Amino acid sequence: MKIALMTNNYKPVVAGVPVSIERLARGLEEMGHEVTVFAPTYREAQEEEENVFRYSTCLNHFVGGIVLPNPYDFRIEKAFRENSFDIIHVHHPMLIGRMAVHLSRKYNIPLVFTYHTRYEQYVNCYTKGIVRMNKFMPHYLRGFMKHCDFVFAPTDGMRRYLTETCRILPEKTGVLPTGIEKANFDIDPEEGHRIRRKYGAVKIPLLLTVSRMASEKNVEFLLESLVQVKRNYERPFRMLMVGDGPDREALEKRSRELGLEDRVVFAGSVPNEETAAYFKAADGFLFASKTETQGIVVLEAFAGGAPVIAVRATGVEDLVEDGADGILTEEDTSEYAAKVAEFLEGVPAYERDESRPETILNIRNKKMAENALQKAFLFREEAVALKAIHYYNSVIAENAAQQKRNIRLLPAG
Repeated sequence: MKIALMTNNYKPVVAGVPVSIERLARGLEEMGHEVTVFAPTYREAQEEEENVFRYSTCLNHFVGGIVLPNPYDFRIEKAFRENSFDIIHVHHPMLIGRMAVHLSRKYNIPLVFTYHTRYEQYVNCYTKGIVRMNKFMPHYLRGFMKHCDFVFAPTDGMRRYLTETCRILPEKTGVLPTGIEKANFDIDPEEGHRIRRKYGAVKIPLLLTVSRMASEKNVEFLLESLVQVKRNYERPFRMLMVGDGPDREALEKRSRELGLEDRVVFAGSVPNEETAAYFKAADGFLFASKTETQGIVVLEAFAGGAPVIAVRATGVEDLVEDGADGILTEEDTSEYAAKVAEFLEGVPAYERDESRPETILNIRNKKMAENALQKAFLFREEAVALKAIHYYNSVIAENAAQQKRNIRLLPAG
């Protein structure tokens, strides 16, 4: 099968959508399918790859550090004239999404779409609520998805949003999560110990978040909660913030203002292929974003055996089972801090007397870590690619059947 994956952003951008597309493409290729990723050009740090078609950009620095792509680059349509794609899988409803609709109609290629992003929540974050998209966005999505043969959501919760709020027919929707790389499961424990040594957490608990340092990820909430954790737990621990973004400098300043410089370390951006060791190193993973449709890092934390302590929100709720493989709280710093402090009490004391019996919290944390790892196996990269092909084949077959029905309805002569 020849598959066109179309996106407004891709590597070298470190974000959920590029990661999802890269893993899907790799999984499909390993199954023997021919994949072309249509992605914008980046002037800095861009790697040339055989299966990636780089189209032009209008602005090299747009909102949040990403580029503004030019979906009307004539070379995109030229590539479609020269290749007989069996299906188009687009990952954004705007810009490249509109071009995907055009190409689908003109070349009679089935079109599927993955709803990755809660756009209305992103706009609210960046405009501080001045611009409200809660009514406009479902209306826009409904209009766009009428042109799609099938729509994917990364979780059941997001699928319900598409069917109930955007009013997409349930039979035109399915769940296709982001896959987890095999490498996430194959990390040598020594790699985790190396991370702990590097950040001075060999004998103290290590907490982790991996996130874009931007307002929509709600990182400041974590910092404000950690002030109370520091007061409640009263013993040393390390909180590692992995990631970069437009708000990193402001968040580092806020951390110092809150007196957290002895607990919180901003590690900066880490290449995707190296983050698995950080998950393996962590005792627990902290997450406060409310804009996720899935939360890839939650699954990656599970693959590293790290229970997740998260703010209850759509997308995350579909992954984290409260008390089984993680902990869910409301967006309340006191409640969140209390749960984190309680979790830290259950982290093994690295200097303790081994003859001391384990506490109930020790046992609970171990069980959550085991359950997290077991859940992660359900989201392996190859399993997700296989599921995608099943959906693609169904869509292509239905499209062919519809064409036959349309031919029969044409007037004779």
